[in-house]
Amino acid sequence: MEYMIQHIESEQPLAIVFNKVISKITTLWIMTRPRIFDDTKGEEAAFKMITYYQILLWEKWLHEVVQRLQEWITTIDLYFGEFNGSWEYYALSKRLEFIDEFGTDDDEDYNPDGSIKTTGVTHDQLKYHTVFYDLYHECVDIVQDTKSTDLAPFINAIEANSRVSVIDILQKVSGKEITAYTMGDDGHLRPVTFADRELHKVSEMVEAHDYGQIIIIVAMLMEQLTKSIETAAKSETAFFDNHDLLRAIQTDAKAILSLNFKDT
Repeated sequence: MEYMIQHIESEQPLAIVFNKVISKITTLWIMTRPRIFDDTKGEEAAFKMITYYQILLWEKWLHEVVQRLQEWITTIDLYFGEFNGSWEYYALSKRLEFIDEFGTDDDEDYNPDGSIKTTGVTHDQLKYHTVFYDLYHECVDIVQDTKSTDLAPFINAIEANSRVSVIDILQKVSGKEITAYTMGDDGHLRPVTFADRELHKVSEMVEAHDYGQIIIIVAMLMEQLTKSIETAAKSETAFFDNHDLLRAIQTDAKAILSLNFKDT
């Protein structure tokens, strides 16, 4: 099956907006996607390929932001529900699961009888199993490693797309005047006028601006939340229950998914 840009499978308000954004970059994806080897040759091809790869990264970022927010909410729910909000209970359980599944070469992880240690376990042995390390991804990661400034070309592409219609593209390619039709108030088809097209462009530009603002706000909030999580994961803070901090992270994640930025 030929690869196509995928929409996000979620009914969250943020996912709905992100899916509309994905729809707006689909035309650009089609126009820049290489189909044959000749499409990769020359200066114009190089520009198109860079744009194409950027689109794939934009799509990946949109998907994984929604997924990460949902992951944070679920993990924190688990922490307070199954593990009673105890950092040590959570970390000991996760460490036990990890060693049971993957094993370990460290003899300090075992008792003399060969069983896995569950008492006398040090913070150093637990640091990679705390709730914050489950919220943080210790790897190259598009959510954690994306800054709001990285998305400027993305927003420019959305706004540029709003200024160009499919009819404009077809007329430029064919060199001919193309008449489009729309459904009138009387239920009959009528030709789309120049005024109709200009009004539509204005509407698209306003919508594109709004989407750009949402993307920037979400990116900035994800930067802040990720930094808070990373700082906690790599410090002594991880070895406390951190109820207030974790509740705040969960509240922010829910607010971002709901587009209630004032609640963050």
